[in-house]
Amino acid sequence: MKDKWLKGTVILTVTALLSKILSMLYKVPYQNRIGDAGLYAFQQVYPLLGIYTVLSSVVLPSIISELLLTHQYNEQVKSQIKRLLWIFSVSAFALLFLGSDLIARLMGDRSLGAAIRWVGMAYLLLPHVSYLRGVFLTRSETMARAGISITIEQLVRVLMILLAVGQFGHLHVSRIAEMAYLLGLAGPVAGILYLGAFKQGDEPQQFIRKKFRLRFIRKTGYLFLSAGILTIFQLIDSFVVFNSLLVGGLGNLEAMVQKGVFDRGFPIVQAATFFIGAIVSSTLPQLVGAENEKQKKQVFNYSLFLVILLSVPGTVGLYLVMGSLNTALFEDMLGTGTLQIMSLQVLFFPFIVLTAAVLQQEERYGDMVVSVLAGIFIKLIATPLLTESMGIYGAALSSVLALGVIALINLVKFRRMLVRQSFYNLLKVGFATLCMWLAVDTLRTILPGVLESVSGRTGHVLTLAILTLAGVLAYGLVMLLFILTTQTKADLSKKRRRKKQATRKRARKTT
Repeated sequence: MKDKWLKGTVILTVTALLSKILSMLYKVPYQNRIGDAGLYAFQQVYPLLGIYTVLSSVVLPSIISELLLTHQYNEQVKSQIKRLLWIFSVSAFALLFLGSDLIARLMGDRSLGAAIRWVGMAYLLLPHVSYLRGVFLTRSETMARAGISITIEQLVRVLMILLAVGQFGHLHVSRIAEMAYLLGLAGPVAGILYLGAFKQGDEPQQFIRKKFRLRFIRKTGYLFLSAGILTIFQLIDSFVVFNSLLVGGLGNLEAMVQKGVFDRGFPIVQAATFFIGAIVSSTLPQLVGAENEKQKKQVFNYSLFLVILLSVPGTVGLYLVMGSLNTALFEDMLGTGTLQIMSLQVLFFPFIVLTAAVLQQEERYGDMVVSVLAGIFIKLIATPLLTESMGIYGAALSSVLALGVIALINLVKFRRMLVRQSFYNLLKVGFATLCMWLAVDTLRTILPGVLESVSGRTGHVLTLAILTLAGVLAYGLVMLLFILTTQTKADLSKKRRRKKQATRKRARKTT
């Protein structure tokens, strides 16, 4: 039974990674074909769709599956879940559809109203797709279908958006965004059709025992705050950054282009933090099975080590290669400094998600909300001030500051969970990352002369590949050396303990 659940979890992790990769990749041809002003128009509205995506793929299915398992598919519970889903969905649709022009004006661009209305239509599909995914998450043999449906939805949406770019690329940027969101509705429809092709079943065949019950609306709010913090920040940026650039003295078209350059960073950060879902998925079951506080500390600190192991070199590596990555993806180096600042989010975001997940598992919702709301407050205050004075560089800095505040608050809350070994692990990762930085930085000075004959985008793609490979090898070899050294010391310590025990036994026999 455990093997079946583990297999389903692995498939969910893989499909989540594929969805994030697809989410990043389609924005590259979109920007290449339409330009930064076109990417601005699409990304300005995207956070509203991002909220739907987080709710339909992560938050609501998780809560629905938990409630269905807890109450064993009680008819009243199912009816209440569906009623609440429809109330929320219709309300969200009405807000976006009827208030689209007002929202567009608040964003600073009235031409985006039609695109917002089509995003509102997606929320009418939310009850169907969320409930079906929640049902399939209750059974080990059907868990994978929930993940596959997410990938199908994203794949179809990507294809439809690219079709819109190809067919309507000659229109105004806001009109292209409108058609992209209209055709993109085929994504959730495809997901629903896929899930609807399987028998739903009234009762789950296997149950995960739950020791607690939570209110649907409260649980949804808590889970969205942690899982959707980057989407919340992006939504704030949609309302604040463009308007602040105008206040800062930029013209309308120039502000559009600058916001489009700024929006290049979000899919890169998303793709760079894909690993946190897998870490959290493996951590929570172990925490539930922990018999005492000591075991909980061991589980948390091991997961923290994995986060540090990947996020620290990921942040530094992304910072170092951002110039080549920016040109390889978007054909120029505009905003490279801004994107380098945005890459620092990779350092904080995985730690925030891990600690938030643990706080939820321990039902410490108040602690989680305090840190997230503090970060949102910092973001709301800092974004207009920094953007008006520093442009998109300041906007990127505001997100990093806000995430840093959340991470610091959570670190203080978890200080008693930390063990000395975690500090040593940080030092090891830091040293290995330093070695990686030296290797990559050295190559960055040599490669331009070596690849002198390869110019343009191809040269940057080749440079990016070489730098990435060199960084991975340098970091991996140093960390492998640390791991082998640690293992050797552990083996020697075991041998010494065994010798001491054997010596004591012989001494007892002689006496």
